[in-house]
Amino acid sequence: MTYIRKSVGRAPGNPGTGIQLRDVLVLINTDDIAFMPSPDDKGVVIVDNIVMKPGRYGIGIYMTQGTAEVASAAEGETDQIGFTPSIKFNHPGNSQELREFKVNELNSKFIGIMRYCSGKPADLIGSICNPCKITPSYTGNNESNTNEFTLAQISKGDDIKIYKGTVPLEEPVSVVEAGVKVVPFVTEGQYQLSGGSAVIDEIEGGAHDAVITLLGAAGTSPTVSHTSGKILLRGGKVFTASEGAQLTLRAFDAGEGGLIWIEQSRYVPA
Repeated sequence: MTYIRKSVGRAPGNPGTGIQLRDVLVLINTDDIAFMPSPDDKGVVIVDNIVMKPGRYGIGIYMTQGTAEVASAAEGETDQIGFTPSIKFNHPGNSQELREFKVNELNSKFIGIMRYCSGKPADLIGSICNPCKITPSYTGNNESNTNEFTLAQISKGDDIKIYKGTVPLEEPVSVVEAGVKVVPFVTEGQYQLSGGSAVIDEIEGGAHDAVITLLGAAGTSPTVSHTSGKILLRGGKVFTASEGAQLTLRAFDAGEGGLIWIEQSRYVPA
């Protein structure tokens, strides 16, 4: 449904307090992305997953807690107004690993994902067509030894997006063994399936609104079915977990019926 103009009241709770970001900013090189989902019709929420090319993942950079500052100012002349989102933060020290990161990633094109300690959906800045660049600044003296980084969109464009997909980091949170029909919930994130002819029909554990992504396997492909009633697939269509395929599920608390995992999106390589 497209955006309908409406009044905006005060959000519940205490929305004006400072933000509390998790201490790792996720950076995704746009050259490594196989599929970049678009936001919904209202232009803010991205539900589907960012899909990486084979063997490619996002990387994380540590942010000193309390130093992160997110900004998104709209500017420009009439009919040329756009947003320039950015995040500024400190990273302690100036290690060899960090210096190598700065030298080799100075001109890389990134999308940045910021996750919150409260568990609310992540924020995302940048896109394939309007990526972010990272700018470092080092200061060392008798009071501090730190790098200040700024990640900002290269030009005016869209505002900060809300990203509800899974974050494609280097290691999956769990590797599901071959033959498993019931996948144990560990935490939100990516679950790597193993090859074999198993029919997965249940996710065991989890909590309401949790999100996981099942990653396909090489060789014989397992499948995901709705036959148990614990997994709900769009149109009842069985998911074949072939290599490169992804299925994202979100948990819904059905009361006495327990959790039902509902398909959010699927990706099958051409």
